[in-house]
Amino acid sequence: MQTATALTVAVLAAWYDSRTRRVPNRLLVAGIAAGLVLGLVTGGLRGLGESVLGLLAGGAILFVPFALGWMGAGDVKLLAAIGAILGPKGAVYSILYGAIVGGIISAMALARRRRLGVTLTAILVGFLGFLSYVIPGLVGRTVRVVRPLEDAMPVPHSGVAIPYSAAIGIGLIIAIATGFSLVFV
Repeated sequence: MQTATALTVAVLAAWYDSRTRRVPNRLLVAGIAAGLVLGLVTGGLRGLGESVLGLLAGGAILFVPFALGWMGAGDVKLLAAIGAILGPKGAVYSILYGAIVGGIISAMALARRRRLGVTLTAILVGFLGFLSYVIPGLVGRTVRVVRPLEDAMPVPHSGVAIPYSAAIGIGLIIAIATGFSLVFV
């Protein structure tokens, strides 16, 4: 019952997000409420506690990316609803696989708009800059070589947005198919 409920919420969220770039709050609140009720009915107070923990875990996992403007609030609330329905394990594995799927979708969208190379260069420069602060001297020479690229091609934002709820939904499907475990071929 929980799996069907989570899939229904995720599919509807992805459908709305892909069509309107928004996920209705009433859908997400209904998903959260359903998760809490299902947790209580199927597991008593312990089940309710598991649902609350999943709700908090799902919201917490995506809070920082949301706060940085990398994703919308609907994506955060969707993962919180999945967590309320399936518990923290459901939220964690859904976003783990969803992040992989989201990366693939983003790379395809960037490539289609001919922005993949510029974006990957900006990510590399940012990563090397971060490493130069964490490990001074180890990558200093590399950063000095790459730094001119940073000045030549600043890319604060790629300008490409994807309906991330679709990635979360596909991640949920993969998580269910793998029995909420890590499976890397």
